[in-house]
Amino acid sequence: MTELPESVDRDILAGRTILAVKTIREAQGCSLDQAVDLYHQRYGELHPEPDSAREIPRPRVLRFERDGTLVVLEGLEDGQKPKK
Repeated sequence: MTELPESVDRDILAGRTILAVKTIREAQGCSLDQAVDLYHQRYGELHPEPDSAREIPRPRVLRFERDGTLVVLEGLEDGQKPKK
């Protein structure tokens, strides 16, 4: 990634998106679209997704039993029906 001022990282971590994008534009002399792309790239570097966020969640089936308890069936394949 292109060298950016330290204030960009501070603004990203503090949630000051507009200030970060403005600083990127000024430092790089680029368009708004390019600055936003650089912002998203740097944001991703500072906030990596945990491995669990990358996993595709499995479908769940929630079912209430006659006695009022809730049964959660997880990990069913698409189209697979819960056993009764």
